[in-house]
Amino acid sequence: MGIIVAAATVLMPTPAVAAPSTPDFGAAIDAYAANDPQDECFDKIQPGALGLRDLLNEAYGSHTSYFQRACSDGGTSEHKEGRALDYMLDYYNSGERAIADDTLAWLLKTDKYGNKHANARRLGIMYVIWNDRIWSAHRADEGWRDYSGDNPHRDHIHFSLSWDGALKKTSWWQWKEPGRTTHSVTGDSFTDLVATKSDGTMWLYSNNFLRDDGMPYSSARQIGSSWNTFNRIIPADATGDGYTDLVATKSDGTMWLYSNNFVRDGGKPYSSGRQIGHSWNIYNRVIAADATGDGFTDLVALKPDGTMWLYSNN
Repeated sequence: MGIIVAAATVLMPTPAVAAPSTPDFGAAIDAYAANDPQDECFDKIQPGALGLRDLLNEAYGSHTSYFQRACSDGGTSEHKEGRALDYMLDYYNSGERAIADDTLAWLLKTDKYGNKHANARRLGIMYVIWNDRIWSAHRADEGWRDYSGDNPHRDHIHFSLSWDGALKKTSWWQWKEPGRTTHSVTGDSFTDLVATKSDGTMWLYSNNFLRDDGMPYSSARQIGSSWNTFNRIIPADATGDGYTDLVATKSDGTMWLYSNNFVRDGGKPYSSGRQIGHSWNIYNRVIAADATGDGFTDLVALKPDGTMWLYSNN
């Protein structure tokens, strides 16, 4: 079986070529995506691939797009993880070739701050294939190279995304104007509830306000265990991706970050944690707040002597 999901069909292509609108991000920029070939298989399209398709459609008019490939197909392909996009353009059609050329020029151009391949890096592009050539982020200094695969890619551009790009964790998706934040466990902008019991189990009450006639927290499901090892659990969008993470402290003063991987881990938002600090037992209260207004949640901590301390999110 070949590629199996078509998400958009040709409607009325825009005759004029105009690259996608690009915000003024500033000089800071993502590192080049590392080479990370497919090693699992997921029956879902990742949000970054959908977002890239939407960017191109908005600029150039709707074109047929393919995302997924069956796990049973031979070979390695990021299509099997839902983090690849085939954007259908015909090299032998001058109008569509112009769209392809404009797209690639926009992705790989140097921005006004001197950042090479700026938009490809901000979107988490791992590699691109078009017209029998390939550009790879981890070999960016080599430019376009001859492509040795069986398909010359003259009827579509292939984009493969890093996992950060696939999950919209790169600067293209994370950039926010001051004051524009949305925090949610499931990423839908409705505030969910996370609850723990004395036995250490953790439960997610998703906000179904619209679906359940104004009853937002009508049902729950268990999403964790052993949370009674922590004496403090703080909801905070520490990673700035619009999904609520958890910052937890233990009585020994260690602090742990549980990043929200709701999309990648199949609806299990807090499947793993890592230590990010120590000596937090000198504080008697810790509050999550975007004190600096950059869209990333900072921590404000109080000591028993009444002093207040700001830990900016870097």
